[in-house]
Amino acid sequence: MTRAGQRRWAARAGRIGLATQGALYVVVGLLALQVAAGHTEDRADQRGAIETVAAQPVGRLLVLLLMIGLLVHCVWRLYRAARGTPGDDDDAGSVVQRLTQLSRGVVYAGFAYVAFRIVADAGGESGGTTQKAASKALDLPGGTLLLLVIGLGVMAAGVWHLSKGFTRRFAEDLDLRGRSELARRGAVTIGALGFGARGLVYIVVGGFLAHAALQHDPSESGLDQSLKRVAASAYGPNTLRVLAIGLFLFGVYRVVDGMLRREAALAYA
Repeated sequence: MTRAGQRRWAARAGRIGLATQGALYVVVGLLALQVAAGHTEDRADQRGAIETVAAQPVGRLLVLLLMIGLLVHCVWRLYRAARGTPGDDDDAGSVVQRLTQLSRGVVYAGFAYVAFRIVADAGGESGGTTQKAASKALDLPGGTLLLLVIGLGVMAAGVWHLSKGFTRRFAEDLDLRGRSELARRGAVTIGALGFGARGLVYIVVGGFLAHAALQHDPSESGLDQSLKRVAASAYGPNTLRVLAIGLFLFGVYRVVDGMLRREAALAYA
């Protein structure tokens, strides 16, 4: 395949990947609303989203399509990790970008595997994979410090997402030429609210990861458990409703992002 062909493939894969990520966040947001309403048996995370889709009419087919999208997202992230970002590959920022893309590729490979098991009716444990990973991390030499650093890193990512929501820098990545003023404002507003909510959720999850490290209790970690702990706190249901709506909006924005993102900006998604 020529270099131009590779770029076109990567662009298409990136758009599909972002739209698939958006679909997951839309369902996670809806599940978080259910948890805020008292349905604590629901899993308010990406696995719960896949399981919820599977429970719908023709759910197996929908999960199959979702699995394909997740695989495309995974391959796209791994491709970006292998190719790096435009510029000098020896630059520290490029190394960080490669590692970030690699980690995201691994995460979405896990989501695709969950979807595959559901399609294949393989069942499997319903326990949170984040709790299992946290438990294994705590069992390693220096595991407490490792999990604490990961928690602080997730919180830092949350602050970064919050900054994107406030500054609206993400709008620079969108090709809004020829769009109406209402469409431009709508895309930017939804993105700002979505990035803000995602940032807050990252901060909450990172905080619970750090707390899990300090308490040596892996059950404290994970998106699902973090959102349920928010719901159980004072003013929790209303706080969770706000976060849930924000996650839903972030999902909507990611779908829009997949359609409107500039091709050059796909390298940094």
